[in-house]
Formats: sequence, structure tokens, C-alpha cells
Amino acid sequence: MARENKRKHLEHQVGTEVGRELGARSILFHQAIANVAGVSVTDLKCLDYIDRYKQVTAGDLARFTGLTTGAITAAIDRLERAGLARRERSDSDRRKVFLKLCHSDAAAKIAPFYEALGRETAAMVSRYSTSQLETIKDFCEACTEIMRRQTEAVLQSSKPGTAGKPRSRKP
Repeated sequence: MARENKRKHLEHQVGTEVGRELGARSILFHQAIANVAGVSVTDLKCLDYIDRYKQVTAGDLARFTGLTTGAITAAIDRLERAGLARRERSDSDRRKVFLKLCHSDAAAKIAPFYEALGRETAAMVSRYSTSQLETIKDFCEACTEIMRRQTEAVLQSSKPGTAGKPRSRKP
């Protein structure tokens, strides 16, 4: 019985307490960096997609984030004004515009925060065995998928005619 109680307690801690605090700390960290950069946290996350995927268009960002194309255009405008991103026409198709990171004073101002996070995370990850890392990776990927689905449900519920009904199906 003690083992069952310990499991339930751990399930609650991992599934609720730790997850909520990790989510809150992540949001607060990114908001603090966004404040330093002079952009919104949403703009900063768009910048992250630009960094991760390299060949990103405004349409890609709209799909990744669930934001409207108008909201993405405004975010890109703010990132450009802040000196963090720029629009660049494709060499092969001049109609296509890619978003690129800027190597600017503004980018240099926030880079040390991400570098410090990367160093500290790498040190933490090195403590785990390969098997443990596989489990952690699986857990994080599953959490990410849950958050993606739940975000989509919220976005869908705010569309006209859905009457605020959450959906749990995969889009």
C-alpha cells in the first residue's frame, strides 16, 4: 500500500506540481528576456522558431504558432524594429520571403541568457544515464504533444460557431 501511495504522490507531483512550476518558470524566463529585448514573449517565441528552422516564412510561423497571418506580420515587424530578425527574399523564388536572425547588438544583448541556460541544462542532463534520458525525452515529447493539442483546442474554441467547446482530437 505504501508503494501505491508513493506512486500516486509522484504522479501528482510530476503531472501537476512540477509541470505547473516548470511551465510558469519557462514563461517568466522568456518574458524577462523579451523585456530586455523590447519585444513581447510571443515575438520572442517566433524568433525561436526562426532560429530553429532556419528557412521559415511568415506562413510557417502562422502554422507553428496558430496565430493569424496579420498577427505574424505585426510580430515580424516588431522583431525587425528591435534588430532581431529580417526578411530576406529567396534566391530561387523571389516571391518567397524567408525570415532570418540578425547578428546585431540587440541579439548580442540576449544571447548570454540563452548561453547560460544551455550550459546549465547541459550540466544537468549529463547526470542522467542513456536509459533515463530516453525516458525523459519520451516524457517531454508527450508533454509537448499534449500542449500542442490543448493549444489547438483553445484556438478552435475561440472560432465563431464553436460555442467554447474544447476539443481533444488531433488536428
